Amino acid sequence: MHKFRRSIEIEAPIERVFHFHDNPENLLKITPKEVKVELLKATAPGKGQQVSIVVTQFGFFKSHWDVEITEYEPPYRIVDVAHRSPFRKWRQERLFEKLSEERTRMTDCVDYELPAEAFTDIFAGKFIEHEIEKMFKHRQEQTKACIEEQERKAKAAAQNAKETIS
Repeated sequence: MHKFRRSIEIEAPIERVFHFHDNPENLLKITPKEVKVELLKATAPGKGQQVSIVVTQFGFFKSHWDVEITEYEPPYRIVDVAHRSPFRKWRQERLFEKLSEERTRMTDCVDYELPAEAFTDIFAGKFIEHEIEKMFKHRQEQTKACIEEQERKAKAAAQNAKETIS
């Protein structure tokens, strides 16, 4: 079993960061441009949510993912498990920690097993590990950028409304 863990701090309330991640459409916003993601199905957010996507990488490698939210504890934790993916096993846990009213630490924890583990570890293990690290670094940076931009716009709108009333 391989494990990956990465954290990032985001200038936004914990609830906003959490709920950004229970909307599968946001996956399209945070995925690297060279990776194409097609959202096929998404049921309502919460425990039991089902999400189906098709991912195209390297211009030709297509994989179908069927994921279920198995644990949902707003605003602190979301766990999803892939029932179908290119991996033998895939479990992703997102942890959200309130650092202050306007600052949140988000941590992605992924446990995964490669198909034909011993064989793939020898020939592709480091490459896959590098690709996962690169993907999550990009996703976290894009998440931070998207949410912090939303926060700036919301604060500016609130300030404008306040000035208009005064």
